[in-house]
Amino acid sequence: MIIRHFLGIFFIKLKKVLSCQNIELKKKVYEGLETAEDYLLEEILSLIELESKKEIIVKIPKFFKKTLDISISQMQSGNVIPNADVENEIEQWLYK
Repeated sequence: MIIRHFLGIFFIKLKKVLSCQNIELKKKVYEGLETAEDYLLEEILSLIELESKKEIIVKIPKFFKKTLDISISQMQSGNVIPNADVENEIEQWLYK
């Protein structure tokens, strides 16, 4: 019973914190939208539309499936390069 009470209080406080963070995040987004160029607004709108249509199932063309299966197999076997390493290599290549 005591644990339920503490969990209840914890989740109420967590909800308040997340709500405040959400409000701050929305403020930052609104501020950014006020000065955004039209092309960026169109990109943002298309992203929102895409995310709101999650019930759509994307079918992968057969000619991509083999390459995708190879990539998934490499990931599962740990044969990957961390994104930070890739970004560092790109930066070094760009600014030689």
